Amino acid sequence: MLFAIIFLVAFVILGGVALYLARTIEHGEARFDSETGKVLGDDQSEPPKPPVAARRMDNKDENERNENA
Repeated sequence: MLFAIIFLVAFVILGGVALYLARTIEHGEARFDSETGKVLGDDQSEPPKPPVAARRMDNKDENERNENA
């Protein structure tokens, strides 16, 4: 009986430590340069272009169909 109580108390303490660490440690992906080992920063690439609506092939002119063939 004493062993079960010690086990449950240890389990609760371990769970509390895990929750505390999960909330305090910053999560995310760290990327490193393979040659220098330095941390890579976030890429500041240009934003993606706006989407273009698709057109049905039935709506194209005969000229456009012949040019693409």
